[in-house]
Amino acid sequence: MSKLHYLFLVAVLPLAIAAQVLEFPNADFEQGLEHWTIGEGDGGMTTLSEEQAHSGKYSLKTLDEHDVSGSWASGPIIPCNGPAKLVIKGWYYPVSGSGLGIYLRQFNQDRKRIAVADEHIRGLGGSSRKWTPFALNVFLDENTHAVQLYFHSYSHAHVHAYIDDLSMERQDFRTEPPWTPQYKIKPQETHRLTAADVVGPDGIVYPDWRRCGVEGGIPDIPATLKLSDFGAKVNDNLDDSTALAAACAALPADGGAIILDAGTYHFDRPVTISRDGVVIRGQGIGKTKIIFRYGIGQDGIQFYSPSANAQVGPQSRVELHALPTDLRTLIISAGGKTLARWGISAHSGNSFVTAVSGSAILKHFPEGGPLTLEGTATYKDGSTRRCSLPIVLNPKEGEMPPPSISAAILFQGRGFTNTRSELSADGKRGDTSITVKDATDFAAGDYVIIDGPATERWKTLTENACRWGVYRKNALRIKAVSGNTIELEQPLRIEFPIIDGSFIRKYHPIQRGGIEALSIEQTENLWISTVLFHNAWNCWAKDIEVIKCGRFPVYGSQAKFCELRNMVFRDAWFKGGGGTAYAGWEHSWDCLIDGIETFAYRHAPLFQWSASGCVIRNGVFHDSDAQWHSGWTNENLMENCVVYSSTSNGAYGFGMWASPPEDDAHGPNGPRNVVYNCDVFSPKAGFWLGGMNENWLILHNRFTVDKGPGFTTRNVSFDHIIAGNVFILKDNRSPAVQLATPDCQGVDFYDNRVFGSAVTTDSNSTRILNARNNGLFPLSEQQLATRPQPTVPSIFEWQRQQK
Repeated sequence: MSKLHYLFLVAVLPLAIAAQVLEFPNADFEQGLEHWTIGEGDGGMTTLSEEQAHSGKYSLKTLDEHDVSGSWASGPIIPCNGPAKLVIKGWYYPVSGSGLGIYLRQFNQDRKRIAVADEHIRGLGGSSRKWTPFALNVFLDENTHAVQLYFHSYSHAHVHAYIDDLSMERQDFRTEPPWTPQYKIKPQETHRLTAADVVGPDGIVYPDWRRCGVEGGIPDIPATLKLSDFGAKVNDNLDDSTALAAACAALPADGGAIILDAGTYHFDRPVTISRDGVVIRGQGIGKTKIIFRYGIGQDGIQFYSPSANAQVGPQSRVELHALPTDLRTLIISAGGKTLARWGISAHSGNSFVTAVSGSAILKHFPEGGPLTLEGTATYKDGSTRRCSLPIVLNPKEGEMPPPSISAAILFQGRGFTNTRSELSADGKRGDTSITVKDATDFAAGDYVIIDGPATERWKTLTENACRWGVYRKNALRIKAVSGNTIELEQPLRIEFPIIDGSFIRKYHPIQRGGIEALSIEQTENLWISTVLFHNAWNCWAKDIEVIKCGRFPVYGSQAKFCELRNMVFRDAWFKGGGGTAYAGWEHSWDCLIDGIETFAYRHAPLFQWSASGCVIRNGVFHDSDAQWHSGWTNENLMENCVVYSSTSNGAYGFGMWASPPEDDAHGPNGPRNVVYNCDVFSPKAGFWLGGMNENWLILHNRFTVDKGPGFTTRNVSFDHIIAGNVFILKDNRSPAVQLATPDCQGVDFYDNRVFGSAVTTDSNSTRILNARNNGLFPLSEQQLATRPQPTVPSIFEWQRQQK
């Protein structure tokens, strides 16, 4: 073994930089393509155009209809020194498609291209046919002396769009965090510890996961009914969905398990379960199989509901489906009036549905009576599909809505009530009670959602460019009510300030439902999840295999104390945009996945959209990346997960990735997420942390990286603890840890081993508070880079033992 060297990490010192608008020659294209270079592989996809212009006469047009190649257009090389924040602004006019990528090259003083973690900034798309502004942040390397903007449509994307009126502005960095840090606490600081904190055996203060998963564990529910008693027969190629619906309805009031025999069942329609205590149980993975085969038929368009000649009343639902590939619009009309219209957008994904309520139709035709509904689908190539359906409007009553098409099997709670109240005092981290303006209609045992709206104040504070979404949220149960003070069963994990109008709202979840011991396969390329727990508490899936899910495999949304155990997910039909082919938790709290293997998913494992206090552990994830994908996820744990990342299946190529605040489709992620004892393999950076992140804990992991840093973060990312890790950096030049912008501060980096990096000590850094016992070894000795063996192999199990 070579001599042991000690290192800290690459860090960049803050520089006093004034805001500066850069000189950008021909940014409005009024000089034609002067200063612009069209790549040799462009093939005529990029042209100067008079068809559209935001100002003046010309714009840059991209028309990419190629199935493999993409467009290439590079702007001038513009002097600009780093480190700095560069704001790129412009206007785009989307006609169709998505995937016009915006990129930035950075060059050093010798005009040599700098290898940054990722030159890609974001993609543009949509079909609004309106000039739309964009503003994007890029963080320049300390060695940057010039930049070059370029546009490239993704290899398999089809896109038609125009670009005009570009500009670049260089800005100062922050020197302090935008809010008072709360999460990096020393055990002896007892005055700072709250009911939401657990002091670990290593002296690190962790989130509390002791209540994660089904309360009391997944129960063994006695067998109550057999599906065969309701007309279902294995291997007969006939629809069994109605039999399952009938069996669910026939269960006693306290529920029970419905037993499925060994063999294959077929579902031609989805099944929605809306009562507590229903468990669906097969004979084991590969022994009992459900084939979900709902399809749209040979015409490619049909009314899913109602049935032909049905009575349609105020509570009825008219729903139209069409094949989704290249679908552009979907319209329901009658009597020359448009009743519902869907049009493609940047995040439409594999959508195939539009719908209208019976009450809305009756506003157009209040007298009722016979009516013919018309359905029309238009496609990218200009073709159309049409269908019609005769109905009878009835102002009083009609056919009830069908099972939800959102999932093959949906466990669906009733959801929100009208009972709500704003907080009258800030809900603070660690609080076990809150004060509201009016607690009159709340009582012990009620289930509530607490919500901190994403106001302009909060978005400005967090630099959140996403204009939609839910970020600060949790589901809680009321323990007691005294006046307007509500005592909660659990402490708050984050702040819910009254300045943002934080409130609680009562809701009714479905409870104690589950699915066990079977395989499910979807045969159609439709955006339908396999199993979904929505508005659900204490529900579970155990010993389940999913083959080719339509959207998500087994998934939770507005789920609490739910649990997935021993899952195998094999591939997905659709891996484009809009949220698809994910394995993890969304709008979910204190939920657990324990034992999972996925193949060819887009993002797995994953947390997104306000997921908090959830755990994913003991998993192997093939050809996907781990993500904190959106929406201020906080205090979640990935533990003992093996991630084989790639750039296929829509994955980004980083081992682990957390969305940045400038991402206008996802927004930033919140505080104190934890990665513990994982093994990560990636073609790009091992961990890419987007910014506005406080006190993430990266502990006892191994990162094997083909190209790029082991861990990189930027844009106000602070107070992290990176300890006990192994970094194998195969390019032999990237740092183990890269603080890409000067506003990343307060990072602890200790007890790590680095193989292959050319890192040297930066003795001038003031942003590293605890750098010790870090070993640097040559890449030639990577055979010694075994996974860490922490004294406590599972922080999750350790916490559970402390109850």
